Amino acid sequence: MRRYLVVANQTLSTDQLQQELLLRAEAGEALFHFLVPDTHERDYAVAWGGLSAIESGTFGAMTRLKDALALVRSSGAHALGALGHPDPVEAVERQMQCSAYDEVIVSMLPERNSRWLKLDIPSRIARAVSTPVTAITAKDVLGVGR
Repeated sequence: MRRYLVVANQTLSTDQLQQELLLRAEAGEALFHFLVPDTHERDYAVAWGGLSAIESGTFGAMTRLKDALALVRSSGAHALGALGHPDPVEAVERQMQCSAYDEVIVSMLPERNSRWLKLDIPSRIARAVSTPVTAITAKDVLGVGR
């Protein structure tokens, strides 16, 4: 069984990420471990109303994680996930100490909105781990950049 570490937050349910995961699942038995950095809302491209930045950031991340797990499981693949350190590089380093993966998939917002691209997160993760890293950039995320 191939094991994939999927690092994403606001892009968990984008078509680009889901298509990439489906391709890997169709290639053979797969386990997808979603790692969602528990980012403060102030770092999001889309704001959640009514809660503090920490509460709404965590709530949004948990909601997206739950939805992504259900979607991947409905395709017949194995999936699990957790919130991680707010810094995606630190989150990946910590997770890699706990388990081995065949590939790290980093999913990010479109370039005009992506803080992770500006911070060069995919390259930084690739330098921090010995596992191949694939970066996926969403074409559009509902409510972002409109």
